[in-house]
Order: sequence, then structure tokens, then C-alpha cells
Amino acid sequence: MFDWLRKLFLNAKAQGALLEKLEQQAYTAKAQLNESLSLACSSTKPAAKVSHLEFAKSKFAELKAIAAEHPRMRLTNETEVDAAIKQLEQDFSRAGYYAIRNQSASVHVSLSRKAEEFLR
Repeated sequence: MFDWLRKLFLNAKAQGALLEKLEQQAYTAKAQLNESLSLACSSTKPAAKVSHLEFAKSKFAELKAIAAEHPRMRLTNETEVDAAIKQLEQDFSRAGYYAIRNQSASVHVSLSRKAEEFLR
């Protein structure tokens, strides 16, 4: 007789647990985003600056996805964060940090002649 009430209660409980999990995920992503932006600004190595900025961008995208999926969660300063990320990208690009990072990555991928011969 009261089966519908029990189902309603269980559904509400499950939704509450899901929202709590998403809130924790959003909080963690926000903390990681803020730390990564800070490290992107304060790091002395160009490759580290770019790496931290790329990680921050991924966390920002994660936060936007959470907010889009759950209207009760919203980003209050999305425009400012987006502008800060774009400004850092422009600054890093002008400074040549992306080129330095790409050169660095290609050096790590290079194989010695002996390794190339072994793989043939």
C-alpha cells in the first residue's frame, strides 16, 4: 500500500547522495583549478607553466560540465576565469612557451639509432 512512498523516499535519498558526490567533485575540481592557475603563474619553467595551465583548463571544463548537468550548481565567476585562462594562453604563446614545450616533448620521444634498429 505504501510502496510508492518507500520508492519516493529511496529515490530522494539516491538523488541526495548523487548531489553530495557531485558537490565534492566540484569542490575538488575548483581547488585543483585554483592551484593550477597559481602554479601556472608562479612556475619558473615554461613547460611547467604550460602544463599547469592545461590542467587548469581541464578542471575548468569539468566544472562547466557539472554545472551544465545540474542547474542547482552554477559557476559564479565563469567569465572571469575564462578571461584569465585566455590571457595566460596569450601571454605564454607570445613568450614562446608552447614552442619550448613542444621541443621538450620531441626530445623525450626521440629514439637512439640503436633503438630504431632494434624496432625495425
